[in-house]
Amino acid sequence: MKLIEIHRLFSKKFMALTILAATGVIMAGMLLPSTPVFSQGMLARMSLSGENAQAQPNLLIVQDTSRGRMEDFSISLAQLSAEKEKKLTFAVPASFEGQTIYDVALANNEKVIALTFDDGPWPKYTEQVLNILKENNIKATFFLIGQHLKAHPEIGKKVVEEGHAIANHTWNHHYHPVSQAIAAKELGDTAALIYELTGVKTSLFRPPGGVLTNGLVAYAHSQNYLVAMWSSDAQESSYPSTQTLINNVLTTARPGGIVLMHDGGGDRSTTVKALPTIIAELRNQGYRFVTLTELLEIYDTQQQTPIAENTDTPPTPLPDPIN
Repeated sequence: MKLIEIHRLFSKKFMALTILAATGVIMAGMLLPSTPVFSQGMLARMSLSGENAQAQPNLLIVQDTSRGRMEDFSISLAQLSAEKEKKLTFAVPASFEGQTIYDVALANNEKVIALTFDDGPWPKYTEQVLNILKENNIKATFFLIGQHLKAHPEIGKKVVEEGHAIANHTWNHHYHPVSQAIAAKELGDTAALIYELTGVKTSLFRPPGGVLTNGLVAYAHSQNYLVAMWSSDAQESSYPSTQTLINNVLTTARPGGIVLMHDGGGDRSTTVKALPTIIAELRNQGYRFVTLTELLEIYDTQQQTPIAENTDTPPTPLPDPIN
């Protein structure tokens, strides 16, 4: 079931079950008191007939069964809540908190790669990218701009519904230097809207244009965000042909790599045309596709020592047109 639907259904189900549980407790308290009340005559008759020895244990058995069922019910609710929260939380291993990475060094050069898309959600192109990913059974990571999510909330929800990882790409997509207060607002407002609309919490951040020195990255590090750069750049800002865009990705793809593409911020028709070929070619080379959080978890499980930071640093792309 889709994550947003789970979120809505769970909330309704939780409320209904809570009311039902409360009603059950009240009824159990009314019908099954912990100390049975009998008249003196009833006690005398029960004592003579031996019924007292049977009645109280039977009542206790019923009460214990009811109590056990209520405890199981509470445990099931807690498990459902934990499972839902886990699916909607994109955290990073402790070793990556407050770090900047371009890729990760996996054991034995394991052919795993993460596709990432910036500047959405965006009409038309985000959904076309989602359709291609769905057809190929791939989960990617989407770096959302706050003002775009506000303008296109249903598209943003669809990204989450289809199981993709969500990351923060600021509210206004600034390149120029900003104060700490502005940086806090850029990331904080975006994070708040993402949570409000989708229930998602994320520790992934990418600075607009890959700019590392304008105050946004410094603030993100202070909040333990992982700053996710890239090792392969489709270079859409140079308006390449479809084949050139494909080559830009394929010639720089590597194990543990992070691919930068865009689903928003302008005309992304070339990216949409190139994406199926990029996926097919990388699969032919033996790659499998993961989200950024999955890539980090693989690394963490392997317990590699060095983080591949500032390795063959790609050039910062030209500013993308944000309409």
